[in-house]
Amino acid sequence: MFIIDKQTLADLNVTNNQYRDLFDLFDGTVTLGGRDTLYSYFLDPLSAKSKILDRQWIIRYMQEVDITDILDKYMMQDLEQYLSLPLEPYSPTRTSYYLELVTTNFLSVDFKKRHLLIRRSIHEIAKIIDYLNVFLGAVKSAHPTKSFIADYFNKIDRVLEDIDLGEFEKLLEDKLSLELMIKYDYLFRNIKRNAIREVFAVLYQLDALYGVAICTKERHLVFPDIKDHDPGSDMVRIQAGYNLFLEDPVKNDIEIKSGGNLWYLTGANMTGKSTLLKTIGTCVYLAHMGFPVPAEAMETVLFDGILATINLGDNISAGASHFFNEVLRLKHLAELLAAGNKIFVLMDELFKGTNHNDASEATSQLISCLRGFENSIFLLSSHITEISSSLEEKGAVMKHLGVKLDESKGLIFTYKLLEGVAQDKLGMWLLKREQVFNVLLAARSRY
Repeated sequence: MFIIDKQTLADLNVTNNQYRDLFDLFDGTVTLGGRDTLYSYFLDPLSAKSKILDRQWIIRYMQEVDITDILDKYMMQDLEQYLSLPLEPYSPTRTSYYLELVTTNFLSVDFKKRHLLIRRSIHEIAKIIDYLNVFLGAVKSAHPTKSFIADYFNKIDRVLEDIDLGEFEKLLEDKLSLELMIKYDYLFRNIKRNAIREVFAVLYQLDALYGVAICTKERHLVFPDIKDHDPGSDMVRIQAGYNLFLEDPVKNDIEIKSGGNLWYLTGANMTGKSTLLKTIGTCVYLAHMGFPVPAEAMETVLFDGILATINLGDNISAGASHFFNEVLRLKHLAELLAAGNKIFVLMDELFKGTNHNDASEATSQLISCLRGFENSIFLLSSHITEISSSLEEKGAVMKHLGVKLDESKGLIFTYKLLEGVAQDKLGMWLLKREQVFNVLLAARSRY
């Protein structure tokens, strides 16, 4: 199982109740069941390469078809209500059916509504089964090696087995005699209830993936290549990666090599360090879901999990400060690495909850300890630049984001990823440009 936690989901904005999140961007579902299925995908990324490639394949396939004819939100709500009706004994004849209703007011409005629900539901279930049988049958014939399509198709077969084809044709035409309605109501709602629920699950999966396929085309997303880890080659390569939540995002090329799997990203606030970490993390996360990514191209090896610490706060109820929460996150990371897991790690503004000297020493020691974990990736950002030389000697790759200083326009953030360490002292430059010290000195001279 892929390793993920709530903090990482929040930091990558995968699921967020307050703001628009990744789930919202990809949600093109029609049915409530499809929406729930899509949500489950976001909470449970894939670890196996074969399953990731299968999901990529079906999303690609769904870009070339149109299944909107069978997707109806309110129809599926009615059918879920129908399958949730209480189980009832089978009435073999019209006479016994009415005899069992003697104790009920079968002329009442409620009974008539229920009768209509049953009749309509039998017809609509038959329509869904027939549609999926034809659709999946065609896919299976054209792509016989896709075992997951065969699995979908087998779920349809389990419902159709032992069903008279002539009677099934009448269900499709909505020509139900009372005897047929009684028979198939019992069959669908009692004998084959679980099998029909599995058919609904197939429909919901197709609904979820069809929505992703539409999003892929509309946003011009690309599917990443999933590769095996080869020492000496790139572990992650993203060409023109960008953030999905920005209207006019700056695109960056990312290349993380084996042996260069520990980045130290420097720069002041507002230079875009957090956004860049989220962009890279999002691409890796979506790749493990079998989803397309916001880039022109991407290659990645697979990891056992992602651990992000970007927007970590205090835990007042537990009496834990921001710094102590960081310590707990690092302990969690240490335990995951000690267990042999390959983790993709994102940490923003390390140790900002303690003093400068303490943070410098802790950062240096941490990077020394992380050096040997060659199958994981560590992207660490910090505003502490004084220790960059010693960290580079320990194998850390130095990166920063560009800033231009313009006396007339002020700071111009390029958000472009560059090699090396951020050298600009933006704080002092801004203070001098705004003449803060001159104002204070002038004011002091009057006292």
